[in-house]
Amino acid sequence: MDGARVAAAVRQIMDETAGRAPRAGRNVLMLAWFEDEMGALPRNPGDYDIISMTAPLGGLCGDASCPDAGRTVFLALYFMTERFVQSLMPIADDDSPLFRMLTTTAAKRHPGRRVNAPDPSKELMIDLFAAAAVAYVERHDGWEQIVEALGVAIIALVSPVIPEEAPGGADEVLAVILQDIAARPERASLSGLARRYSYSTTYLSELIHERCGMTFTELVTKQRMERAAMLLRATRLPVREVARQVGYSGTSSFYRVFRAQYGCGPAEWRAGAQH
Repeated sequence: MDGARVAAAVRQIMDETAGRAPRAGRNVLMLAWFEDEMGALPRNPGDYDIISMTAPLGGLCGDASCPDAGRTVFLALYFMTERFVQSLMPIADDDSPLFRMLTTTAAKRHPGRRVNAPDPSKELMIDLFAAAAVAYVERHDGWEQIVEALGVAIIALVSPVIPEEAPGGADEVLAVILQDIAARPERASLSGLARRYSYSTTYLSELIHERCGMTFTELVTKQRMERAAMLLRATRLPVREVARQVGYSGTSSFYRVFRAQYGCGPAEWRAGAQH
């Protein structure tokens, strides 16, 4: 990427940050400053979580001769946690560092933690942040989705080096498990979740029933139908394919369960959702 574009974008974000006039999107915000001028994160301007990095300005723009090339820039990307979790969970492997980080992040807030990305990951992370800064400032069509996608890539990149943090009490455990079920209702199983989170199936079943007011099967069915309704509204997938994607091998039982939850069949619901 053109180093001049990167440098101009980073400097504009720094000017907006210093002037307390950031131009937030609907779901993302970027702030930047020289670390020797402001050593700590500013107050969170909204309901955001943060991923950030530090790098010399010359490293960000790939030009060691640019003004202030040796000064360290703190570049922060603020994002809505729920959107990022929803974007990443369906593609994260069950036992991956990314999946464990996402389920925990979705359930509770974390204090700021600084981790060192190993080379060559750090070089790639610099490139991703630089691209995000340019997209954020230039604001061409689809810019916010581009920044969000780059944020997703950054999180996936750094997740292996973020220390794992186990959930605390029963409420946190349940919040993590509910995120797990919501991410993959089509293949959620009580035995699999109990094994993953080191609980007995009996305890986990009772915990879900006590806190959610429904059985595990009822909870999973509800999540499957909510996913099906979303797919029917947002895509043109055939009903048979929607049923398959939410865990039904045939359409008969899918039609019956969908009608029980929404009061109409999938095709009828889709037609109504489009008006």
